[in-house]
Amino acid sequence: MINRVTIIGAGNLTSSLLTAIHRNRFSYKIDVIDTNKKKKFSLKKFNVNFFSSYTDVITKSNLIILMVKPNNYIEVIKEINPLLSEKMILVSFMAGIRCTSIKNKLSHDVPVVRCMTNITISDSEAHIFYHMKPFSKNIVGILNKFFDPFSKLKKCINEGDIDKITALYGSGPAYYVYFNKIIKDVFINMGYSEKDATIFTNDLMHGTSKIIKNNKNSDDIMSAIASKGGTTQAALTELKNNKVDSMILKAIKKAYKKSKNILKK
Repeated sequence: MINRVTIIGAGNLTSSLLTAIHRNRFSYKIDVIDTNKKKKFSLKKFNVNFFSSYTDVITKSNLIILMVKPNNYIEVIKEINPLLSEKMILVSFMAGIRCTSIKNKLSHDVPVVRCMTNITISDSEAHIFYHMKPFSKNIVGILNKFFDPFSKLKKCINEGDIDKITALYGSGPAYYVYFNKIIKDVFINMGYSEKDATIFTNDLMHGTSKIIKNNKNSDDIMSAIASKGGTTQAALTELKNNKVDSMILKAIKKAYKKSKNILKK
């Protein structure tokens, strides 16, 4: 049973996770550690304890969640290592850092679970993908109980799948926002005010996401919108002729490659 949680790192994903947790009633204590003292002010609304140094409060936690930047992980592990024990569960949301890379730097045999999600978890919309080796049904049961009020766990048998999920799912919201910005800029380019462009573009994205959710076949949706020889078909043909799908595939594969080699410049 989880009665105290320590989250290390107070970035955007931490805020998204805390938003989801805060929406649901929780009985456990939450401590957040970040060396940037200014982060304290953005976390006040979540009713958590904030620390700017690695204190022994970590020793009181059952669950340690790592949400720091990958390039800082060695320093962070070095700081928290003396405070960890085998009775804890260490969950890492760090992109590209393998379980063995963390375990090899620990003095105790602490269970390590590598996870990935995205910022839509703030609205309880995102899955949490995980990989654990050796697998422990008991630990997964504990994590499932913790995350279940606002997310669903999805097992990745191979750790390499987490790298794929990082590129596809972890980074995914950015791709949608990027396309949203493109459409918004086109509205403005065609004479609409920025205010109206924002409203209309957001309506498009929000409304279309609902249609996609209710109709899983994207080809059926496009066929319903695009009449042969019509305006929509003209735009879609232009996108296909410019191989936009290939460009997106190439971009995501770049992200996947980076996830596998996150510390290489």
